[in-house]
Amino acid sequence: MPETLCRNVFLLNRAALFPTGSKLPHSIPDPLRLRKSSPTQFCFVTLIHMKSGNLAVLLIAVSLPCVALPPAATSCEDLAKLALPNATISGAQSVPAGSFTPPGGQPMQVAAAFCRVSLTLTPTSDSDIKLEVWLPASGWNGKFQGIGNGGFAGAISWGPMAAAVAKGYATASTDTGHRAGGTDATWALGHREKIRDFGYRAIHESTEKAKALVKSFYGDAPKRSYFSSCSNGGRQALMEAQRYPGDYDGIIAGAPANYWIGLLSQAVYNNQATLADPANYIPAAKLPAIQAAALASCDANDEVKDGVIENPAKCRFDPAVLQCQGEESASCLTSPQVAALKKLYDGPRNAKGSRLNRATLPEAKLNLGAGRPGSQARPRKGA
Repeated sequence: MPETLCRNVFLLNRAALFPTGSKLPHSIPDPLRLRKSSPTQFCFVTLIHMKSGNLAVLLIAVSLPCVALPPAATSCEDLAKLALPNATISGAQSVPAGSFTPPGGQPMQVAAAFCRVSLTLTPTSDSDIKLEVWLPASGWNGKFQGIGNGGFAGAISWGPMAAAVAKGYATASTDTGHRAGGTDATWALGHREKIRDFGYRAIHESTEKAKALVKSFYGDAPKRSYFSSCSNGGRQALMEAQRYPGDYDGIIAGAPANYWIGLLSQAVYNNQATLADPANYIPAAKLPAIQAAALASCDANDEVKDGVIENPAKCRFDPAVLQCQGEESASCLTSPQVAALKKLYDGPRNAKGSRLNRATLPEAKLNLGAGRPGSQARPRKGA
């Protein structure tokens, strides 16, 4: 019952039961006064009376317990008018289930209709954080899922957002403050605030803004909030847990790239070991031979030959056993390639000889990634 109607019903009942000038019993509260004293609640007053002849009898006057009413939900398009600190909402639109084409991307399928809100966050003068918040149009499960990024970020994670919405989650993803490929970090030079945005601030700011939109759209805050991502997204997850533990109720930090000094020092070291001289490069065609030799050397260390190196850290595989004795082939390594592989297994060290990060381990499945042994790309001449 709207507040005005309740007020009018109260006054009509009071007029019928009590003549003008009569003192209103203290046991019958005025609902308008109750409303003013507690703006977020609404109290109903029930006055039941009977007439017997000319006698008006007050049977009961009851003030029911105040019932909290949830805030009214906001339509999708009206979310564009919502004022959020350090944020500009550039668009809010209802998107039907089916084909959706992200800005600058390829068409993709989204199984559920949703409200799409696009924002730009500017916590500092050098910040330019793009944020997408998707809210299921129906069937919301009452939960929020934050989505992370791989590599150096630089783009919205559209696919994981579509998967989250399909499962009933309100969800959000950010480019963390720059537009670039996942291996491009040129944006960081001379932009300390952008580095902070990438490092931790963008995910936190995005989470806060997304939750505010959830509450406005549904009229209620998320009952549970989760963050799930891997690699750099795993690092983002750990950063959230360390810096902003109140943002999420649960966090999945998959394969976290969390020790960046050691991690990126090793990436540079591996590239130098295998690409500084074209002769050091180990083509992908030779990886099966390396894997087979490592397995033959260490498979039985646990006294079980099962095609698995149970403890790679204790494997003492010497790449020299693969050195070519005659013509080079896919089943052997040249002397420069043996030296390069030994460097990878030893790992980067500082001037005092201490390890900067754990070395590449000899395993049954060798995957050294792009730009290192296993990459299809050949090094440029003179690199």
